[in-house]
Amino acid sequence: MSKSGFDQTYEVLMNDITMTVVGNVVREVELRFTTGGDPVASFRVATTSRRFDRASERWVDGDTHYFTVTCWRAMAHNVSESIEKGMPVVVTGRLRSREVERPCGEQKHVVRYHDIEAVAVGPDLARGVAKFNRVKRDAVVESEARALADAAGAEAELAADEVVDLQTGEITKVVAA
Repeated sequence: MSKSGFDQTYEVLMNDITMTVVGNVVREVELRFTTGGDPVASFRVATTSRRFDRASERWVDGDTHYFTVTCWRAMAHNVSESIEKGMPVVVTGRLRSREVERPCGEQKHVVRYHDIEAVAVGPDLARGVAKFNRVKRDAVVESEARALADAAGAEAELAADEVVDLQTGEITKVVAA
């Protein structure tokens, strides 16, 4: 705890700029891995503001903004399996800025990029429908199988010829073909 009574980690997160962007995916999701083995997915999203122009009595497009969205760990896998170029999406996350020096003739100039470190990514349901499928990682599946086996009265591991149906919780014998 710091002198103010807040954990320093909380103070940093509290001062982050959190934003939600509604737009379209303009680049396919790229899944890669850090040297430590953590998955990271990234893609680009474009968003354009619109306003109604009363003088011309029509909708007018504003500026288009592009953001690189970065997703880590489990979300990286889910995004790489779910999001495609052209999809309308809603992205919520922390705004990150970075500067890159670019050569311009004999001089250099600095380009500032704005990225989003995603907390949540999903399809924009105002423009379509989607069906959600919960992902069960191997460790979760194994622990659920053990819990179901315990609940069914099994004192130890399942017998070699028994299988737990994770949808119904039933324990059935495997019939050799």
